[in-house]
Amino acid sequence: MADASHELRTPLTTIVGYAELARRRPGDAEAAATALGKVEEESARMTRLVEDLLLLARLDSGRPLAHAPVDLTRLLLEAVEDARVVAPDHHWSLELPEESVEVMGDEQALHQVVTNLLTNARKYTPDGTHVTVALDAGGFEVRDDGPGFPPDLVDHAFERFVRGDAARHREGGVGLGLALVQAIVTAHGGDVGLHSTP
Repeated sequence: MADASHELRTPLTTIVGYAELARRRPGDAEAAATALGKVEEESARMTRLVEDLLLLARLDSGRPLAHAPVDLTRLLLEAVEDARVVAPDHHWSLELPEESVEVMGDEQALHQVVTNLLTNARKYTPDGTHVTVALDAGGFEVRDDGPGFPPDLVDHAFERFVRGDAARHREGGVGLGLALVQAIVTAHGGDVGLHSTP
């Protein structure tokens, strides 16, 4: 709770500051537009954090996820194509088996797993990094030829609110991405791991 409160404090402080700015300059349309834009941005950030925390709370309480056939091959194809659009300076590739792989599970939750892993690969590696998603009947892996995880974080990577070195990535996060990956995969009866070498 302390970590979550700390993460919510920053966007709330920003929203209060920009609301005060708009109030102090009632006739300044540019200041009002800037303030509204920032309030929207920080509200979206808080919404994402609260939604992630709610999902973790649901998974922690043992609430079941949806259980339907999911075409994992199609899901990975779409996620990698999205990653290519968002990060065209990375090199994205897929290694797929001849036959489509289908699993039983929650498609939206599994999509979040893939998206979180690809987002981490994009955020924590420099442009030009090659990211590969490999699928087989036993599951899938995301690997890259980037700098790897800091050795002191490898054993803690899937814990909540653990973040990599801010100097090594271009955008902020709250450290819930890999915790969500682990919780969702575990809820599907699977397991997740990390192997990192320099």
